[in-house]
Order: sequence, then C-alpha cells, then structure tokens
Amino acid sequence: MKIKSLSYITIESTDISQWEAYAKNVVGLMKNEDLSDENNLFLRMDESPFRFQVFKGSENKYSKGGFEVANKEDFEDAKKQLFDLGIAFHDEGEDLAKVRCVKELISFNDPAGNSLELFYGRDLDTNEFRSSQDISGFVTHGLGLGHLVFGTLEAEAAHNFYTQVMEFGDSDIMRMRFTPDPNDPESVIYFMHCDNPRHHTVGIMLAPTPPSGLIHAMVEVETAEQVVDAMDRATSNNIHISSTLGRHMNDKMFSFYMQTPAGFMLEFGYDGIQPDWDVHETTNSEAPSYWGHEFNMPEA
Repeated sequence: MKIKSLSYITIESTDISQWEAYAKNVVGLMKNEDLSDENNLFLRMDESPFRFQVFKGSENKYSKGGFEVANKEDFEDAKKQLFDLGIAFHDEGEDLAKVRCVKELISFNDPAGNSLELFYGRDLDTNEFRSSQDISGFVTHGLGLGHLVFGTLEAEAAHNFYTQVMEFGDSDIMRMRFTPDPNDPESVIYFMHCDNPRHHTVGIMLAPTPPSGLIHAMVEVETAEQVVDAMDRATSNNIHISSTLGRHMNDKMFSFYMQTPAGFMLEFGYDGIQPDWDVHETTNSEAPSYWGHEFNMPEA
C-alpha cells in the first residue's frame, strides 16, 4: 500500500458540546458550520473540510482513523492486497463517502481491533481556515493530521500488520521500563511512518488497550510560543495536564500532553523532525525524552 497520510479521525462522544468548547477554547480548531449538526461536529485544522469528526453516541472514545492514498489506482491496489492476504474489509457506500468528503473508502481492522478507513479523493474546503485561537497554522501540509499511538497486548502482531500489510516503515523502536524496578516487565513502542516526512504517523505500544481506545493523538503547530499558549489555555479551562512540557528523544518534538473529553491524551507539539527516509536508519530509544514530559495521569 502507498499510504500518504493520516487524514482524519472520528470520535464518539456522549456530549458533543464538550468537544466543541475544548476545540474552540483550548486547541484552536475551527468548526465547520456547513457540515456540523446536532449529532455531528466537524473540526478543521487547514484546507481540509475536517480533521476531527465527533459524533454523538453512548461512549466517549476514539472510533476510526482515516488514511489516504493518492488515487483510484492505489486504492484498488490496496483492496486487492487486502483480499489476497485474506484480510476482511468492507466497501463503504456513497453515503459514508459523502460524510467523509471523499470519493470512495473501505473500512477494516488491525489485529488489535483498531478500526481504520482507507480512501482516496478528499474534498478541499474553499473557505479560509481561521483558528479560534489565532494559531498561525497547524503543520499538516503533505504530512496529514499528526499521529496516533495505540495500546495493545498484541503489539507484535499489530506492528507486523502496519509494516507488512500497510507498508509503513520503522522510524524508531523504544524499549523501556516505566518504573526503576528491574523486575518490572519491559515495554516496547513501535513508531512507524508512512509515505511522508513526518517522523511517525502510527505508534503501537505494548500495553492494555485503554477504555478510550487510544493512548494519544498528536497535532503540531508552527511555533514554541503557540505550544506554551495552548498549555495556558488548557490550565485556564480546567483541562487536566497529563504531561509537563518536554522534548522527545526520537522525533525531537517540543510538546505537552493534555486530556481530551474522550479520555485519550492530545499531544500538542512543535518542531518535530522530518527525516529523509532514503537515508534514515531505524533508531532504538531507551527513554522517551531528553527532558521534561513528567506524566501525571488523572484518577480513573
């Protein structure tokens, strides 16, 4: 498969108004008024009609990630590859394609049970993107929305799926313990890239799948000041700060983490590296950050 990028994610919510306030007052996203209704909230980051779709449901959790291929030919090649490998997928119809603002799409699951969509032909929104918090711009062009990190006890199988079926490449493999106790089991996180320069688009962590269905999503902005400003907005809006500011070791991202209304974290970052995949060699990290990123998870 020739995956260009992570284009969008969909999120289930029992109270869409919480997401609308969070997106407007903290993250700095723009509501797509033309697409949104009482049961669906579409949020923009750039010229795409949406990057986040929040829909009303009975739970608060990640729902699906939408991955883009370049054209009809690559789309049909991907379907044939899934069929030849015996991987079940569903051809979604015109109605869902219209909702997602794409030409055609299919849906399928990875071995960990994460729901994915694959499509081509995304619409563009002719209305100018204007951040609700005067953010100069999110770093998306050619790179997609950002990244997703999943937790699963089937990490090796999921890693094999993304690298062998979806043809992602390994950017970094991190092995570490989360406590100083040498008897605690070592965890592993596979960081993988698709066909764009973003350091990683999907991460797979050896850990139980959280109730929210996702460990974290990441969005990137253009300046360090905008990261600090977002952290201030989160604090003033009583959003739990899950991690202090820090600088990651593998992708060099300067960022902090905060909770979302769905229960997963949102990493808000700046200055992630964009490797040249023709010369990049997979790195092996033993620590997540050079400094900072002290985590303080909310009580369940």
